[in-house]
Amino acid sequence: MRRAPLSPASALARLHRAALHRAALGHHAPARRAQPSVSSFRVFRAPDPRAALADYLAERPALAELLRTHPLDADLARWHLPLHAGLIPVLPDLEPLWTHNDWHASNLLWDTSGGADTVSPVLDFNLSDRTTAVHDLAVALERNVFGRLDLPHGHVPVHYDHMTALLEGYAAVRPLTDAEAEALPALLPLVNAEYALSEMHYFHDVTHSAASTELARAYFTDHTRWFTTEPGHLALRHLRNITPTLPRR
Repeated sequence: MRRAPLSPASALARLHRAALHRAALGHHAPARRAQPSVSSFRVFRAPDPRAALADYLAERPALAELLRTHPLDADLARWHLPLHAGLIPVLPDLEPLWTHNDWHASNLLWDTSGGADTVSPVLDFNLSDRTTAVHDLAVALERNVFGRLDLPHGHVPVHYDHMTALLEGYAAVRPLTDAEAEALPALLPLVNAEYALSEMHYFHDVTHSAASTELARAYFTDHTRWFTTEPGHLALRHLRNITPTLPRR
C-alpha cells in the first residue's frame, strides 16, 4: 500500500465516490448536530442564504459573537449571492444524501499489488454529513483539481485533466441528473464557504487561534472570489463544456 497523488483521477471517482453515493441511497439519518469542523450544505442549500446563515449562527453562539465584530455580510452580498442565484432554480431537485465531504487523494490508500493502481481503503469520514451528491462532487473537484495552497500568492494551478477524469469516471458509474449538471458550475465556487465557517468556529472556539481564525475567514471569501477572476472564469468554462457530454439519468 502507498499513499499516492490523484492518479488516475477516474479511479477515485469511478470506484469509490460514485459507489458511495449509490450505497447511501435510502440512508435517512438526520444531519449531524451543530459542532465545529464539520462540513455541511445548509447555508447555500437554502433559497435565502442570509436567513440560513442567521440560523446557522444561532446554533453556534461563539461564531455568532465573532462575526458581530467581523461581519461577512458585505462579502456574502458581493461574491456569494450572485453565484448562488444560479443554484436557486435547481435547488428543489437536488436530493439530500449522506456524503463524505472531504474526498481528496490523501484520504485514500492505493493498492499496486495487481500491477495497476486501484483505490483500497477510504479514510477520514470526520466531515461527513447529509448534503447532496453534487455537493460532494464539487468538494472533490475543489480538493483535487485546484492548487489552493498557492491562493495567498495569487496563482492557483488548475489541473484540467484531473477535472475531466474525475467527472467522466464518476458519471460512468452514477450519471448526473439534469439538475446536478446545471448546479455543478454554480456550486463549485461556493462549496468551500460553508466549511470555512465551520473552520472559523473551530479555530475561534476550540483552539483559540486568532491567526487560523482569520485565515479561515479569508478563505470564506477568497475561494469564491477567485472564480470571478479570469483564471476562475476559464475553469468554470471548462466545467460547463464537460457537463453536457456526461451521461445523464
